[in-house]
Amino acid sequence: MKQVQQAVFTWTHNERAAGYQLAGASDGLSAMDCRELAWWGPGHNALAELGPEATSLNFFPLPSGAYCVSRTVRTDWPVRDCGGQRVYTRCLAVPPETLERFANQPLALARAAAAAGAFDVLDEISDVLEPLDLPGRAPAVDQASLEVLAREVGPWGVGRLVEAAQESACLAVGGPLPAEQLISGLLECLPPQCRPAICFSTGLKYASRRPFRVLPLPSDPAAREWLAHQGAVTILDLAGQQPRRGGLADHWARLIERVLASAQVPLLAAELAQPRPDLTPADLPAMGLQLLESLEATTLQKAEDPCRRSHAAHRRFGKSRSGNAAAGTAALPSAELDPDSPRVLEKLEALDDAVFDAMGGSAEAIQRLGALWPAVRTELGDQIVCESREHYLRYALSIWQECLDGGTVCDPTRAMHALDVLCVLFDEV
Repeated sequence: MKQVQQAVFTWTHNERAAGYQLAGASDGLSAMDCRELAWWGPGHNALAELGPEATSLNFFPLPSGAYCVSRTVRTDWPVRDCGGQRVYTRCLAVPPETLERFANQPLALARAAAAAGAFDVLDEISDVLEPLDLPGRAPAVDQASLEVLAREVGPWGVGRLVEAAQESACLAVGGPLPAEQLISGLLECLPPQCRPAICFSTGLKYASRRPFRVLPLPSDPAAREWLAHQGAVTILDLAGQQPRRGGLADHWARLIERVLASAQVPLLAAELAQPRPDLTPADLPAMGLQLLESLEATTLQKAEDPCRRSHAAHRRFGKSRSGNAAAGTAALPSAELDPDSPRVLEKLEALDDAVFDAMGGSAEAIQRLGALWPAVRTELGDQIVCESREHYLRYALSIWQECLDGGTVCDPTRAMHALDVLCVLFDEV
């Protein structure tokens, strides 16, 4: 287990200078890392909220490849030179492999560090601080905290948070939950491999020299007004009135919204737990689209499982046809087909694939379906295919209902694709 180097940044008076500076650091910290810690270090009025209880957890990369996880508080020690209380930041320089043990979730690591006393305010700060051992680990997704976020903010709000964090140079976020919970939930929505790209502070003011990707939205109206005029900052207030349909163009954000709306957080957790060492934030849109398609396929199967259940129904049709044939009733050519035969199942599965792809917007699939549907219908007969068509209709209706209700599928073009499919299946072309 690699040890965690540490440092303290606060106001101090020594033989070199008086003011905010690194008051102590581990010998294992490089000179470059020390300079970076001093550059990012918050001064006297850096905390966004007033009062002695104001605190901030912060995360950003260091030149050595380690990451800084720090905690900033106000202390009871007055600073006579500038008035008021001293701001005190204790910094941990965390090796990448240590952060990985906590699923690259800095706030999970910070909770473990706080429990171990690594963020305690030192009464006396030595020039040389001993490195720390930090045991523990965290799961890929804290499902309970993500469910709380979805309940308090709503699936659309969480999706919007994910989208805004990815597209903004600096995002100031507020809502019905404290900033720490909002930011923690944001990170839980990302694959562990992508979380280190989000440097953040849960309680510091915006400052150009500290280029955090995500910051808290101040509660003070004047501070919000000032922040709104900073061109580099995007403001997202999840406590305000938000539209519940449309607006999510990013595939990963749409995936998160859909997962939360359908209560499939365990499915997301299982996906994010998969090892993907080469995954980068640039890969998220494609990965989101792929998982959305998988989720849609699962939904299609669960909506009476049009593939498997209809095939089971075909077995019932086969029995009734056998009885009719034995009674001398004239049978269609398809009545002689075994509905369990590989050839029949292959045709039905090809039909399922074409319908699903066409409802997903594939122009090639709708053309393929136009040729496949009459051929399958002629070869297998209406009795075999009619129940599948009924399930396709139900699935199309569920897409339209989601659009009408402002649900997770907000793109009206999906409803049009579903209509195109039904026009083919019900011979309206």
